[in-house]
Amino acid sequence: MTPKERLLTAWNYHEPDRVPIEMFLTQTACVMELPGAAEILDFQEHEADNFLGVPGFDWGFLGLDASHREETIEDVPGRYRRTRRICTTPAGDFTSIIRHTYEDLSGDGDPNDYQTEKHYIETLDDFRRLANAPRVRRPFDADAYNRGCAKIGGRGVPIMGLFHPLGMLARSGKIEEVYAWMLTEEPLMRTFLERCTEQIRDSLLALRGVALDDPPVFKTHALEMFIPPWLGMEAFMRWVFPFDKRVNDAVHAVGGRHFAHCHGNSGGFLERFADMGIDALDPLEPPPYGDNDLAQAKRQVGRRMLLCGNIPSQLFYLDTFRPDDVRDLVRRAIDAGAPGGGFTLRTTGSAHIGNGKNRAQKAKAIQCGLAMIEAWREYGKS
Repeated sequence: MTPKERLLTAWNYHEPDRVPIEMFLTQTACVMELPGAAEILDFQEHEADNFLGVPGFDWGFLGLDASHREETIEDVPGRYRRTRRICTTPAGDFTSIIRHTYEDLSGDGDPNDYQTEKHYIETLDDFRRLANAPRVRRPFDADAYNRGCAKIGGRGVPIMGLFHPLGMLARSGKIEEVYAWMLTEEPLMRTFLERCTEQIRDSLLALRGVALDDPPVFKTHALEMFIPPWLGMEAFMRWVFPFDKRVNDAVHAVGGRHFAHCHGNSGGFLERFADMGIDALDPLEPPPYGDNDLAQAKRQVGRRMLLCGNIPSQLFYLDTFRPDDVRDLVRRAIDAGAPGGGFTLRTTGSAHIGNGKNRAQKAKAIQCGLAMIEAWREYGKS
């Protein structure tokens, strides 16, 4: 089977020729110099069964047309750099300020690690402007999508981003204010979610009749902010479920699927996720990083959602953890997840091997990644 056939077979709840394994390498200069990095990159390119990004919708800035620019507002060589990001929309400008240390900007650091000093959406006025802005159907580039699918071929399953209004509000805003607005500004929050939901549905339903080479698969990164310890079931059912259900119904109406990313304590929400139309979920973190028991998850929703992950790569960075310890994690995950299909093996702390705050952590993660591949070769065949 090709990786694409393997993933789709598992997603259709049949057992493929081997358990699908998702794996990516962080391809910074520092990582590529480390022992084992080239082997993992070769595995990623030729053997791994990955969902691969393609262009499609332009969701703009939370559903609004936008242009972006950046300016350095302070640079202290050797210490830190502060940058202002300005997003211009029909609702006015939204700005953020971030601070990078030079350690993170160096080859040994993590350029994606930074401190946010100011969020795009911090004040109630920011939120009002966003909620009341005119909204129109978002553009979809079918030619770019089909070119992306053709480039991937059998190497994986094409996937593209889906605008999640509440998730993007929380990621772009000061999150404690977003939670407070659910309590203190309920009419405004409901206006924002209703208008965004209709915009997304209209955009999705416009795909009917568009010639697409592959059925669309969409991914969101949102739900982890709306489950415990942040929100409980009552708030989830009020602010997430009804809006996501309407969007997912539209996804399914155009022959698509929704793949959701959700760290943390998702175990108690799996049936609600399936009920609201989620078709796949990662990374299914086990304790202590989440509350997912893979065998129980299979019993609950194993014929309703593709379950992906369950290898707690947070352990890869602990001094007491060794690459040899990966073997048992892989064996247990495959034993619990693989029967009957509906499962892909992947790490939980990050989808990418080679992350870490320093060279030693990156090197150890690579060795654990190699151990994961070796164990998968032993246990992952049907």
